[in-house]
Amino acid sequence: MAATTQTAGIEARLRELPPPLYGFLYAPQGLTTGFVTVTLGYLLTHNGVSVAAVGAVVGLHLLPLTWKFVAGPVIDTSLTPRIWCALTLVIGAALLAGFAVAPLTPAGVPALGALALAAGAAMTASSSSVTAAMAQTTPSERRGGVAAWQQIGALGGTGLGGGLGLWIAEHAGGQAPAALTLAALCLACAWPLVLLRTEAREAGLPLWPRLVDVWGAFWALARTRSGALIILVVTLPAALGAATNLLSAVAGDWHVSADLVALMLGAVSGVANLPGCLIGGYLCDRFPRRTVYVIAALGCALGEAAMALGPHTPLAFCAFVTLNAVLLGAAWAAVSAVVFDKLSGRGAATVASALSSFANLPVLVVTVIVARVQVKQGSTGMLLTEAGMAVVAMALYWAVASLWRPAKDVAVELAAAA
Repeated sequence: MAATTQTAGIEARLRELPPPLYGFLYAPQGLTTGFVTVTLGYLLTHNGVSVAAVGAVVGLHLLPLTWKFVAGPVIDTSLTPRIWCALTLVIGAALLAGFAVAPLTPAGVPALGALALAAGAAMTASSSSVTAAMAQTTPSERRGGVAAWQQIGALGGTGLGGGLGLWIAEHAGGQAPAALTLAALCLACAWPLVLLRTEAREAGLPLWPRLVDVWGAFWALARTRSGALIILVVTLPAALGAATNLLSAVAGDWHVSADLVALMLGAVSGVANLPGCLIGGYLCDRFPRRTVYVIAALGCALGEAAMALGPHTPLAFCAFVTLNAVLLGAAWAAVSAVVFDKLSGRGAATVASALSSFANLPVLVVTVIVARVQVKQGSTGMLLTEAGMAVVAMALYWAVASLWRPAKDVAVELAAAA
């Protein structure tokens, strides 16, 4: 009876956010990524920096996505997710503002890479904090909607950050006002934190038992069939958008202007992501989440292949960028729903950050690979390479999932045979 009363008291102190408000809280990471991948990528290539070097800077910015397993235990065992989100968001916005004075030259690439890495780390920790807060307050059956709005914030933020940043850089004074404007937008996105209420940390508990407990939550999941399949499907290289991250640097292959690049990879991509994210996320509340993701990932591969083999004209660029933005939104909402599916209040940031690290590792690796492929095989080869990797990856997952059947199904067959 006492335990029931205590649980009810904790639930009463929690305050859940409507799924659309999560779009704001996840947007700063997208805004920062958009600036680095689109705005910075375009400005660097037009200042004599090679596509391979741009790919390296982008890769460094994305690298912290593979380190989320480091941030997760810190968030789970120290300050509340709400406080961590506010703190890391302020740090990330300050680092984004630092691009206002960074040199956009070949000699400045190491400094740009370091700044991109630090900004990526801060914003990654901020988004991990939001996920931990969501796991404490939102029931599993509504997390598909949260996944949809997470990706609307992340992908829409990427489009907005890249497009708005590039437009400001080209028409309103260069890199400094672009970086400062986006840093201010990141801070403005924090307002839903005033509505959110998460669990208070219990004071006085030793750190080591806390760490053991939160990592125990991850290993408990990894030892199950469903947990192992989740780890496999999110780690395979599919639905990454790695080639999309480099389109601003190779847009000349489609003979498009800077204004059209800013429009398509900015506002249009951001808007096109919205229906894809909503479709993918809310389908995951109605159908098996991994199945939705596999179908969406194969759709992304077909979209990239179509762009590679289609005409390289400005009109085709616009059409395929829009199509791929819709497909990518659906796939990333689905993978977020897959990650959210097994989260509980125990070690939520650790479990989510570990799964997200697995999911983002191929983004980093494939971005570097396709950048090198582009140098040798052009943009067609770049897009076909990523599409081919996705098809092979999803075929591998489907084979493993089909051959590794649940133990209860095997037991039923043995009983029937006896």
